[in-house]
Amino acid sequence: MRPPSFAGFTLVEIMMAVVIFSIVILSLVGLSFQVAKNSTRATDQALGMAALLSRVDRAATTTFDSLPNLAGCDTTVSGLYRVARCTTVTILSPRLDSIQIVVTSTLPGARPDTINMQRGKERRPVPLR
Repeated sequence: MRPPSFAGFTLVEIMMAVVIFSIVILSLVGLSFQVAKNSTRATDQALGMAALLSRVDRAATTTFDSLPNLAGCDTTVSGLYRVARCTTVTILSPRLDSIQIVVTSTLPGARPDTINMQRGKERRPVPLR
């Protein structure tokens, strides 16, 4: 007569498999959390950059005589993220204005983005002689 065969896994083997599986799953959860956090930060930075570029485009396309109307601040909110945009217009001469655009955000660790530009009044064409 043959001795009975014991097929299957022991309790120790099953417990070791559960421990290894748990370690792998926990490391993947930590990795996915970091990816989600970085993705959210990148989205928030893109919102801030879009706010800055929209102000620059607005300052570049506004007529010279209307530039002082751009001065002021406004705020954009997206979820918990808030972007404040402030524009300052300084008249340097009757034909030259300086424009400063500052965008600040509530993103932790973010510094304000600043763009300084100058706009000059178009010269009237000189008639041909």
